[in-house]
Amino acid sequence: MTGTLISFLGRNTAKPGAGYKLARYRFPDGWEYETPFFGLALAETLRPERVVILGTAGSMWDVLIEHLADDREAEEARLELMEAARDAAVSESLLDRLRPLVVRRLECAADLRLIPYGQNDEEQTGILQAIAGAGLKGRVSIDLTHGFRHLAALGLLSAFFLERMARLDIAGLYYGALDMTRDGVTPVLRLDGLLAIQRWIDALDRFDQNGDYGVFAPLLIADGMPADKARCLEDAAFHERTFNLSGARRKLMTFLPLLHAGLPGTAALFQQQMRERLFWARNKDLAANQRHLAYLYLDRRDYARAAIFGWESLITRECGARGYVSTDFRAGREPAADALDAEVRARRLPQDWINAYWTLKNLRNGLAHGNPASVEQVRQIIASPARLPEELRRAFDRLLN
Repeated sequence: MTGTLISFLGRNTAKPGAGYKLARYRFPDGWEYETPFFGLALAETLRPERVVILGTAGSMWDVLIEHLADDREAEEARLELMEAARDAAVSESLLDRLRPLVVRRLECAADLRLIPYGQNDEEQTGILQAIAGAGLKGRVSIDLTHGFRHLAALGLLSAFFLERMARLDIAGLYYGALDMTRDGVTPVLRLDGLLAIQRWIDALDRFDQNGDYGVFAPLLIADGMPADKARCLEDAAFHERTFNLSGARRKLMTFLPLLHAGLPGTAALFQQQMRERLFWARNKDLAANQRHLAYLYLDRRDYARAAIFGWESLITRECGARGYVSTDFRAGREPAADALDAEVRARRLPQDWINAYWTLKNLRNGLAHGNPASVEQVRQIIASPARLPEELRRAFDRLLN
């Protein structure tokens, strides 16, 4: 493994100073290693470039060092550490003095770092800050076995935090399941499924915020879907962002049969959520799809896209009503829009409909071009966080339904 292993160190509260119970850990590939500290077995099998051991001022640092050191190595510092651990007064400077023992035994770079106990919000945040401040790079594996029980939860949270905020690659989450020991063998569990679930939850949140189908593609590929099928979602997102809704729908229709057949791996937990978010593509009515996305982007507070899709839905409907081809701009959409504009200017439509028409058209132009609107009333609407969504929704309700 290239990268870093993070391991937590706790305290044997039942027998202070006794250390953890010796266990024979068996990894999924059948390899076994006997040690009281699961992090050492993990370091032996992963061979990381660096190990970061995190513990409180009262963790069993003394027992760990005694396990790693030869009888006469750094004897004075070890005795000092035993006393400090007993009093829950271990210091960073003392750990720094003993770090070379860990480096020699593990044959890689090593850091021994103190973390708070995590008894309140401030200390829990401090644990995440300590992990983030460890200068981690590349691939990171995390051992969630030892430490206080709540530190395992914080370790899992730190994996989410590091992956999302520090852009690190979390290679694995490991747990030595001592309570599952059978016939003298303790199984090693991979908890990566929890991380995969969090990635999906995060992807759904991001999609609901910005409508980018592409966030699902790497997750589906990781779960075993063919890359070309999964990347249809990235292509669909591109087409939708360039307002080519026909192209977006075509790509989604290539993906939907796989969704109907059942998604692999962790993705299966999120099939229904994806169906709900992609259902619009089954509708062949372009105007209806544009209307759907207009309201959807309005709810996401993406007002420029909402206004553009709302306007395009109106023009697509006019193309159908007037016998023009909606996919041809010059021979279809432009003359349909001109004909509608002429009717509005001639006041051949209800006044409330005309008012909604000018509101949508002016808002669409002002938002799409990023220039101050020429009409004072429109400038006031665009400048108001409260009025803009209200006026857009009112215009949609009158023109598009």
